[in-house]
Amino acid sequence: MSTVMGQAASVSVEIGGKEITFETGKLAKQADGAVVMRSGDTMVLATAVGRPEAREGADFFPLTIDVEERAYAAGKIPGGFFKREGRATERATLTARMIDRPIRPLWPKGFRNEVQVICTVLSADLITPHDILCINGASAALMLSPLPFFGPVGAVRVGRIDGEFILNPTHEQNFEETSLDLIVVGTKDGLTMVEAGADEVPEDVLLEALALAHEEIKKLCEAQEDLRRQAGKAKWLDLELTADRSLPRTHDLGADPAGRPPRGRVDRVGDPRRARPGALDGLERRGHPAPGSGQGESRDAAREAAARCGRGSGAGAVRVGSAGAHRRRGRLEGAQVREA
Repeated sequence: MSTVMGQAASVSVEIGGKEITFETGKLAKQADGAVVMRSGDTMVLATAVGRPEAREGADFFPLTIDVEERAYAAGKIPGGFFKREGRATERATLTARMIDRPIRPLWPKGFRNEVQVICTVLSADLITPHDILCINGASAALMLSPLPFFGPVGAVRVGRIDGEFILNPTHEQNFEETSLDLIVVGTKDGLTMVEAGADEVPEDVLLEALALAHEEIKKLCEAQEDLRRQAGKAKWLDLELTADRSLPRTHDLGADPAGRPPRGRVDRVGDPRRARPGALDGLERRGHPAPGSGQGESRDAAREAAARCGRGSGAGAVRVGSAGAHRRRGRLEGAQVREA
């Protein structure tokens, strides 16, 4: 079920007999993407914000995931000696990691823009866990944003009580009754993360639980795609912010001009200080400007060129120590083992 009210949009999906609602357009309107997740009386606000330009000199994807648990969500106000919220709990930290793991690989290669996803628990009914809502909300917020996220992903928890599977069990069921606590995250095409704790469970039972979870994940992914069609922003992607596909492959830019194979360990493993100038010179010879200012993209090019050094194979390949490609070395009571 979906409803649209001006800028606001809402999509609901039923998972295991319980309704999960995705709602956007009412809170955090200045964020690139914002979704309020609701199941029962538990509500989570998930927001996603990204910078339009890449971080200067970054050679990694600066993605930050934060889960904010607040006492007011459970109707409590800190008092006594500690009158303020404390640091993040262990549960909040682990939930943030569960959000990061399935989301981090789903970005363009070479994307270096800072991205921040914050999940804030607005209401906790002490019945429905908020971690599953946080994972789905983070994915939905990124789907609504203009950031180049290759999602969506969906998450469900599978429990097992008296031999029957329970989808998204309550706190009481999860901690006291169930013999299986299985968190599954994936896309419409397959599973990307599994985290589990259980008593001894047969393998066929676990496979059945994974198959059941994937069917529900497909429903969650379809709900997020429906929400994006209603209220999503146009995606943007500048090739200057990622690995430019028009540039030549870098594996041969820093190679020896004479085609000589690497001899020593440094030549074979690759020294980035040596490979980088060769890679940049190779780009200039082919009419491409050197990317960046010697950092970021050029560092990636240098590392790739260095990593490719010594990967050659075939009849003419030479290994470290001038050993031929046809020889195999091993240790068997101090003796050398060679192929005939």
